[in-house]
Amino acid sequence: MTPRCYTVGELLVLLHLSESAFYQARKDGRLPFLEELRPRLGRIVRYRADLVDRYLSGDWRPAPVAVPARRYFRKGAA
Repeated sequence: MTPRCYTVGELLVLLHLSESAFYQARKDGRLPFLEELRPRLGRIVRYRADLVDRYLSGDWRPAPVAVPARRYFRKGAA
C-alpha cells in the first residue's frame, strides 16, 4: 500500500532533486502537482501522495481552469 503523504526528504529521493533545487522549483511553480497537507505536524511539511504518484507514473494532468461563462448582450436590449 502506498503512503498517504510524502515528506520533503522522501520527495527529494523520488524526484532525484537536491534540497535547494526542490525549494527553488517549488517557489517558481515548476512542481504544480505538490499540494501541502494542513495542518503541519510541527515543522514537518507533508504533501499529498496520490498526486505525486500520478505524476511519477505519467498519468498526471493539471486540473482544468474554470473560466466564467461570457454573457453577450445585444445593443439596445435591456
